[in-house]
Amino acid sequence: MLRLSHFNRNTIKGDVFGALTSTIVALPFALAFGVTSGAGAIAGIYCAVLTGFFASLFGGTNPQISGPNTGLTVAMAAILSSFIAQSPEQGMAAAFTVVTLAGLFQMLFGVLKLGKYFVLVSYPVISGFTSGIGVLIILSQMEPLFGVSAQQMLTQFSSGGISAEQLINSNVLLGLGCLLLLFLWPERLNRIVPASIIALMVATAYFVFSGASVPVVGAITSELPSFNLPVYNAELVSEMIKSALLIATLSTLDSLMTSLTVDSISNDLHDSDQELIGQGVGNMIAGLFGALPGGGATMRTVTNLRAGGTTPLSGILHALFILAIVLWAGEYTAYIPVAVLSAILLKVGIGIIDWNFLKRIHQIPLFSVGLMLSTLVMSVAIDLVTAVLIGVFLANLVTIRRLSEIQLDNLKLCSGQEDEQLPLDEKQLLQGMSDRVLLLHISGPISFGVARSLKQSVAQVDQDKTLLIDLSDARFVGISSTIAIEEIIVSHLNQGRDVILASVCERVRKDFDKLKLLERIPKQHIFTSRKQALTYLSENTRKED
Repeated sequence: MLRLSHFNRNTIKGDVFGALTSTIVALPFALAFGVTSGAGAIAGIYCAVLTGFFASLFGGTNPQISGPNTGLTVAMAAILSSFIAQSPEQGMAAAFTVVTLAGLFQMLFGVLKLGKYFVLVSYPVISGFTSGIGVLIILSQMEPLFGVSAQQMLTQFSSGGISAEQLINSNVLLGLGCLLLLFLWPERLNRIVPASIIALMVATAYFVFSGASVPVVGAITSELPSFNLPVYNAELVSEMIKSALLIATLSTLDSLMTSLTVDSISNDLHDSDQELIGQGVGNMIAGLFGALPGGGATMRTVTNLRAGGTTPLSGILHALFILAIVLWAGEYTAYIPVAVLSAILLKVGIGIIDWNFLKRIHQIPLFSVGLMLSTLVMSVAIDLVTAVLIGVFLANLVTIRRLSEIQLDNLKLCSGQEDEQLPLDEKQLLQGMSDRVLLLHISGPISFGVARSLKQSVAQVDQDKTLLIDLSDARFVGISSTIAIEEIIVSHLNQGRDVILASVCERVRKDFDKLKLLERIPKQHIFTSRKQALTYLSENTRKED
């Protein structure tokens, strides 16, 4: 859905300034991410143009600036490398088909209204995941900076075969100098001119005037990107789907986290599902034109917001400004040293590691620490998908255990001697049968695991007693709870003991009927109220006496 209604004349000035400022910040990153991905600087530039334009036009966060980012670049670099190795002829085309497919998945997420669920991932998993991406970015810049990969460097260090020329040369010194500049550039000046732009200008001037022999980005063509149809490769199809889901998930997380940041700053509310549709449209089109996948970029979005951008027009203008710069001055990227882009990404990699979590690691529960560190290690050693899936699985196991503990509050097991919250007449009836009747009060849904624990508790307390299950406060149980209750009932009946049901409302009765649970209990043992059941038990136990 086009959001033209958000544009108005009163905000145009702020949107223009926001777009200009965010463009200055975004340009070095678009170049750096493009080069690092292996697809070339132009792929990063057109990612900023295409995802930035269409995500703003169709998205759900007014001042959102979209483009290439760290996690997506790491993932895309791995996908490109893997696909080209497996299929040299179609590998590149298959990788960009993945981007288009990821966009379609993202649009599907939005249509199915799944946006709210993506921000519920456990914090230790997010922390380990983003920190792992930071480590991967740092490792990926070893080769552009030192001429050898991180693995080769480690091997050479261990064997003592690394030379001084590899560690100290003009490319290394330029990169480390730019990195130092990025860290030392004052924050008050950073608001006026970003440190990345200063580093880019300094490194370019050094290359032009010194005549040093260092690798450069190379000129970017002023021609618009060509349209490429998606390809189908039977050998890669399963990996393509898996990779597309990874890209869609990463873009979704980045975009929605940025949207939440915007909400906190602007006191506005974004539309998560519409945002996913917008990001999906942007990524789908980016893949068709050979661009990297993109997502909401927090730093660029906040820059836009603080410079005055408040409507989708700022994101659209941001994309158009980048396009104009590339078409007008793309040839000048031939003078930009690769080392400065490595420095920019090293700064990004170091910055996104969750140092705040690591500094307080001794104060954090052991499980959370283990979850964060294991996700980090798996992100680096295995892959991002496996890391997130295992991290979420482990976090959910703990969540289920904690929910089970909370669910126990919905259950009360008593025999009349305890201080139950019952009306006086019912309490007296139960106390008079304390040696023959066990009351199980259920006030809400329970899980199957809780039921098994409860069954053991019933067995420990039960000494040939009739089990009265009271559902007077349970207006909903669900199928899982019905199965759990069924196990308790069946276990009790198998031991030759009576089971009485009280206060089964119509909605609960429907759940029970689905599993034919009520057929297991004699009709005379099913009552509309707890008092009726207690009265029946009191009269019958008196007769037996």
